[in-house]
Amino acid sequence: MASQNPQSDIYDPKTLAVMDQAFAAIWKVLQADDPFRDYGKDGELRIAVGQKLLNLVADGVTDPGRLRQLTVESLLPGHWRAEINGRP
Repeated sequence: MASQNPQSDIYDPKTLAVMDQAFAAIWKVLQADDPFRDYGKDGELRIAVGQKLLNLVADGVTDPGRLRQLTVESLLPGHWRAEINGRP
C-alpha cells in the first residue's frame, strides 16, 4: 500500500532523527543476537536495516519503538516475542 504522506516527509529533520534513533536501537539488538559477527564490516546488513526503515517510514510508521519492533521482526523472526517475554 502506498503512503499517504509525501516522500519528502522522510527527509524532515524530525523523521531523520527518529530513524537514526531506531537504527541505533536495532543495531544493538542485532549485536546482542550475534556478538561474534563483525558488524563494522557488514555493509549489506546496514543497507537492509536502512531500507526497511525507509519503507516503514514511507508507509507512515514514525514511532521509534514500532520501527525497531517491525525491523527486528523482519530480520530476526521470533526474536521480538522472546524479548517481550523477558528472554533476550
